Amino acid sequence: MTKKSKLAAVCALAALLPIMSTAPASADAQRAQARANFQAADANQDQVLDSNEFKTFINLNADDNLGRAGMIRRFGMYSRAFSTVDANADGVVSKKEIAARAQR
Repeated sequence: MTKKSKLAAVCALAALLPIMSTAPASADAQRAQARANFQAADANQDQVLDSNEFKTFINLNADDNLGRAGMIRRFGMYSRAFSTVDANADGVVSKKEIAARAQR
């Protein structure tokens, strides 16, 4: 694995923390935006994201400069990020899986 690919992998994992901020008000606003982005990305409104919806979620977060989503998009690490968050490997990502990954 090259240095660039290692950096991309680390950044992909970090990008799953879309609400990193030091200011509480800003963190609350970012959390609210991330929740809105999740709902917007959930095309079929089943409260989970498949891989295509997850890509949309990451892109929306990147557009809003949330966390490191921009790095996932820039390096095209959607699949790696998705598989990292999909803890039970059921092919979808829930809000709980995103939150659990963010706590690590």
